Amino acid sequence: MAKLQEEETKTLEILYDQQLVDDIVYKGLAEKERVGDLELYNEYHEKRDAIYEIEQEKRSKKFKEHDKEFFNRLGYDGYVAEMFDEFPDIKETVEEVHVRRATTRQNEGSNVVDEGRKIIIRLYPELFIDGKEIRKVMRHELKHVSDMMDEGFGYRVETFNCSPMEERIIRDRYRLFWDIYVDGRLVNKGLETTATREERKREFDSFFSKIPEETRELIFKKIWDAEETFTHDRMMELSKDVNKVLVLAAGSSSGEGLVEETKKLGPLPGTTCPLCGFPSFDWVEEVAEDEEVVKFLKKDFPDWEPHDGVCSRCAEYYKIKAGKW
Repeated sequence: MAKLQEEETKTLEILYDQQLVDDIVYKGLAEKERVGDLELYNEYHEKRDAIYEIEQEKRSKKFKEHDKEFFNRLGYDGYVAEMFDEFPDIKETVEEVHVRRATTRQNEGSNVVDEGRKIIIRLYPELFIDGKEIRKVMRHELKHVSDMMDEGFGYRVETFNCSPMEERIIRDRYRLFWDIYVDGRLVNKGLETTATREERKREFDSFFSKIPEETRELIFKKIWDAEETFTHDRMMELSKDVNKVLVLAAGSSSGEGLVEETKKLGPLPGTTCPLCGFPSFDWVEEVAEDEEVVKFLKKDFPDWEPHDGVCSRCAEYYKIKAGKW
């Protein structure tokens, strides 16, 4: 019975990185001073000055306790804790949450470790001072965490057998697809998150600017409205092969037509080369203008057309065969 009561009263342990706490308290009190609210500011510095009067070996612990006290009194301790109420599935499973300092807004993120028992969240210190955006950021990150803890989503850390440039492009695309999938589900439930539909659409447009707008809208809508379940493997496929992204626009006669139209514009970074069958991020357009190279290429691939594209590896091979290297 005693064990049952202990489990019922168990609370989620949230541990803040000391550097993050120090930074937040410093910035928070500076803001208090700026607006002329000096009571807490003065009390903080009076108590901090007093710590220098005790034995040196005890000061480090006292400074930590001091900053933690004012972190709580400034009300910053509640921002993270309250957001877990929206995600009871996480709250019931996780034992510890480690909140660490993100050096920039771009470095914000989350991860699940120790077989789902521990969450690591990186937050930008200014979020605590402003107080307006932190709930949106936490909601966005916890939705990521919820996906990571969902066996059906199938999240895992990937290893890549490709160049650093290709890996970066794949990772950037994956992040974009997942962010759209996360924010779409939140917004469609009436919840605020880090980006609106319009903001995510602009980001998507910048990644896939070569795809016609009508096609982009069809693709984006599929992901934003979660018209299908996007697992880790599904989004990794999309990140590696743009042809599979284009297929998302299909589903209607107009959609299929748009896909064909887009292919005629030429290959996109990450599209599979029609000659070697490997994804390419480096296409050589001038090959189509060289009749000798095209002649040798067409011997092996008679159905090849200039808009199909040639990757840099295949271009080098056929240039050598044509004596142009």
